[in-house]
Amino acid sequence: MSVTTEAIWNPQANNPYYRISELILPASASTGLRRFGFKTTFLPHTTGRLLIKTQVRSRHTEIIAGSPIEVERGTESEIVNATDRELIFTVLEFK
Repeated sequence: MSVTTEAIWNPQANNPYYRISELILPASASTGLRRFGFKTTFLPHTTGRLLIKTQVRSRHTEIIAGSPIEVERGTESEIVNATDRELIFTVLEFK
């Protein structure tokens, strides 16, 4: 699978305590390696599959619309869309 970093981050709210954005992850696209400085919750709008890569391991994750995916503060991860269609998330980051 050829992966590109075409993720689109649309900021919705940003202040010292929390951030809210929309993540659009096209088919077979990646967020690239990111360090999550806040506790982060991804709320998927649709179902699909993700590949979540860290420096230690990679794991496939089935996502269900409305079921949150949480990432702890300080985690360095790359999120890859493992489907053939676009995935959209609301992303909440809390300090």
